[in-house]
Amino acid sequence: MNRRTKNLKAVLTQEREREKNERERRRIEKEEGMDVDGRSTLEDPLEDDLPTYASIEAPPSVLPQRRYCDITGLEGPYTDPATGLRYHDKSIYELIKGLSAPAAKEYLAARGVNPIVK
Repeated sequence: MNRRTKNLKAVLTQEREREKNERERRRIEKEEGMDVDGRSTLEDPLEDDLPTYASIEAPPSVLPQRRYCDITGLEGPYTDPATGLRYHDKSIYELIKGLSAPAAKEYLAARGVNPIVK
């Protein structure tokens, strides 16, 4: 059966088995290369990590980062220029205009931003 017709579970199982066999082979080679006092007589070869389904590292996304409303958690396409808070719609903007500066700072701190509120 070729890789194209296997389901994901079968592919993952096969790759885990291959990785387990490879680790066992390296362990046996390491044990055979040990001296009496436990020192290695062989230099550690550089391990070439082959990517698998379980260990793929993806590059950063090319899509822009999504922005969410600091009050509701919905998508927030707008930003209040005075406080820097993101908001979803005009009803939330009215609520933001009524916030005190310390409350706005707390919302920004929850997002991980720490600017000076004007």
